[in-house]
Amino acid sequence: MSGRRIAAATVALAISVAAGCSTDGSPVPDQALPPTTTTFVPTTAVAPTTAAPTTTVDPTPIDGALSPDGRRYPGTPIRAVAAALRLAEVENQLRVLDPSGTDPEFAELAHEQQMLYRTIGRNPDWFEQVRSTVPESVRPFVELQLAGRRSIAAIPSGDPPTNVPAWEIIEPLGAEELLGLYRTAADDTGIDWPYLAAINLLETGFGRIDGVSTAGAQGPMQFLATTWEEVSNGDINDPHDAIPAAAAYLVRRGGPDNMEKALWGYNNSDAYVASVTAYADLFRSDITSFYAAHAWEIHYSSAVGDLWFPVGYLEQEARPAVQYLLDSPWSAPPPTDNQ
Repeated sequence: MSGRRIAAATVALAISVAAGCSTDGSPVPDQALPPTTTTFVPTTAVAPTTAAPTTTVDPTPIDGALSPDGRRYPGTPIRAVAAALRLAEVENQLRVLDPSGTDPEFAELAHEQQMLYRTIGRNPDWFEQVRSTVPESVRPFVELQLAGRRSIAAIPSGDPPTNVPAWEIIEPLGAEELLGLYRTAADDTGIDWPYLAAINLLETGFGRIDGVSTAGAQGPMQFLATTWEEVSNGDINDPHDAIPAAAAYLVRRGGPDNMEKALWGYNNSDAYVASVTAYADLFRSDITSFYAAHAWEIHYSSAVGDLWFPVGYLEQEARPAVQYLLDSPWSAPPPTDNQ
């Protein structure tokens, strides 16, 4: 594992997957995706290693609490029309900023966009009102985001975990470098680059999650060691090797001629196939959505509520989510906006 500090028992945000193996009940990171029951989702699960905590915690964070990097957890409205109106503003603002990674405002807005979609995704009765409220200019992209959320929610995830996982959250490769890797792999194999981007998003939040799934899958594209040996002799943890390996694996499973079959071979779940397809269609039709998703953070749906794991999160072993929340009050949502 190249000295990486990880543990075998991990829990993701909605559905974590392993190339070449059947669904193992794992959730997926939200960048994660991700997750709506969860996330993205948005969106690897293992049965909790400790009993459900008996301690009760008020999950409301301290007013104004900041994460270690000085950022706040984005607030979100709790009514459908307010959420839709704010989402329309955010989508439009993202399209006038530089998405290259040098504009901090773009990253902040993308994080807010992510939390709006997570909130709306948890309230499917809002979907039609959101669709009818957002302007036509962004409606196709909103519809694909909601389709991805609906599919993630359909992936069985079990009870919310009582522990936070033994992960390290690291900086991913930049969006431009990842695009170059996806496109090179596409040129070599015929696998359309947005599929590779969508898998990378759902598996590890574009490589932010450094951890191992309960099935033993690892690396930014989540391969089992045995499957990895079939498609690559490189470094399973290096995206420069893992992304072309994922493309080669999809070819072995039926792509590019039958991408539904190929994606099902990557993870034996119809809901996973639908979610990857929705995000691939989104990225193909709107490159701004790819850049925004690349800026999404890792969020985790636990038994004590939604928790944010920013870059720098490091747990050597799973521990109670209650304790993590007590130690990191900024990691839970602020009071919601009821306007």
